[in-house]
Amino acid sequence: MVTAENRKSQLGKKMKAFLYSSAVSLALIGCAPVVHHHGYVFDEVELSALKRGETSVTDVTSMLGSPTVTSTVENQALYYISSRIESYLFYEPKETDRHVLALYFDENKKLTDYAEYGLKDGNIVAFVARESATSGRELSFLEQIFGNLGRFDGGGATGPMSRP
Repeated sequence: MVTAENRKSQLGKKMKAFLYSSAVSLALIGCAPVVHHHGYVFDEVELSALKRGETSVTDVTSMLGSPTVTSTVENQALYYISSRIESYLFYEPKETDRHVLALYFDENKKLTDYAEYGLKDGNIVAFVARESATSGRELSFLEQIFGNLGRFDGGGATGPMSRP
């Protein structure tokens, strides 16, 4: 025979199990990265259609679309770039994958060569953050505010806005 206390006990166990499984599910969801894909989506079938010496720049742009970057020197190269960026909770987003397709053309706008690069092929460029030294010393906030007290010239003002 099932009593009221027995039902409360079973209901309490089911509630605890539900809360526990919900907490575990939320914790696991919170650990999953948020993934962003940027740039060109590569299709190997389209890449296999590229023929050296035959495919022109207009053929490439009609097959692959607008390039991400065009070379600035005589438009001799087109670059299609794709990146995968993952972010976890409040941590800084990190690029986990990069794919670069570089297409090189001759003076007749025909494809001469193409190359594929990945994240491991990239170089990290360290910019130098130098500061120029200046003479004098750095003033604190209060020194800047109260620094001009007592420095007023009692004589008359001179300059373009002064009255004769």
